[in-house]
Amino acid sequence: MALDYNYLTAITQDHYVPKLVDNIFDSSALLSILRRDGRVVEGGTDIKVPLRYAKNTSRGWYSGWDVMDVTIPDDLTAAKYDWGNAYVSVGISGEDERKNKGKAAVLKLLETRIDGAEMALSDFLADGIYTGSDTKGIIGLASAVGSGSYGGIDGATYTWWVSGSDATAHTAANMKNSTSTSYIHTLLRAGWNSCKHLGKTPNLIVTSQEVFDIYEQTLQVNARYVQSERAKFLADAGFDTLEFRGVPITVDEKVPDYYMYMMNTEFLTLYYHPDANFKFTGFKVPTNQDGRVGQILFMGQLALSNRRMFYKWSSLAAS
Repeated sequence: MALDYNYLTAITQDHYVPKLVDNIFDSSALLSILRRDGRVVEGGTDIKVPLRYAKNTSRGWYSGWDVMDVTIPDDLTAAKYDWGNAYVSVGISGEDERKNKGKAAVLKLLETRIDGAEMALSDFLADGIYTGSDTKGIIGLASAVGSGSYGGIDGATYTWWVSGSDATAHTAANMKNSTSTSYIHTLLRAGWNSCKHLGKTPNLIVTSQEVFDIYEQTLQVNARYVQSERAKFLADAGFDTLEFRGVPITVDEKVPDYYMYMMNTEFLTLYYHPDANFKFTGFKVPTNQDGRVGQILFMGQLALSNRRMFYKWSSLAAS
C-alpha cells in the first residue's frame, strides 16, 4: 500500500516542526532570551523600525500668557531591513521508503531526518544571528553593532546611529590584572557607560567560553552565584551564567572567539514572516531523482532599533 504523503506532510508540520523550533531557540542563549522577552515578533511586507534620533526642543518654562514654541521637530526616521530567507531540506529516497516498509517504519525514518534538519537549521540560524552578512540572509550582530551603514542609515553620517566598540587586542593576562587598563572589569564598566542612555542600561552580556572563564577567575567565590531572574532562566536552560551589576553574563557557543557583546534586548528584535515561520513546504517528487523532498522555510531578520544600546569587543584574550 502506497504511503500517504499528505499525511506525512501534516505530521511533519504539526508534530515534528514545533519540536524543531523549540530546540532551535533553546540552542542559543541569545535566541532563548529573545523568545522569552517577546522579542520574536511577526513582521509585515517589509521591516521598517521607527527611530527617534533627536530631543523635542519645543519645550520650556513659562508664566502667564508667555508664547509657547509649537514648532514640532522632525525627530523621527526609520530603519529599513530586508528579509532574510533560510531553508533546510528533508527527504526520503525511494530506496529508503522501500527498505522501511509500513507507516511506523517510515515515521521513524522521518523523525531521524527531522533531527538532522534541526541540527543543521539551528546551527545555521544561530551563526547568522552573530556573523551573518549575506544579503540574502540575516545581518548579524557583527555588522549591526558598529558604525557603518545598517538598516539603510549610515553611521558615518549620523553619529546617533553608532554602537560602542573596542577592537584593541587585550591579552588574557592583562584581562586578569586589576592594575591593567585591559582588566576585564574595567572593560565592562567602559562598555556599560557607553550603553547607558536616558535611564536605560544593558540587560544581557554574551561571550565565548574562554572570555567567560577569564571573568569567572577574577571573581571572589561569594560573588559567583547568579541571583537575577534572567540569570536564573539562562542557568536553568543549561547556559554557563554569571553576573555583572546584576546583568547575566552568559556563554553562547555561537559567539565568535575573542568576542563579547553587551546589549539591551529591549532594542533588539528577531522578526519573522508569518508565511514562512518554519513552514514545511510538503513533500514533492523531483523530476530526476527517486524519492520525495521538501523544505522547512524560515523568513526573518534581526533588527536593532537603537545602536547606542550595544557594545562590542572583538579581540579579547586573543593571545
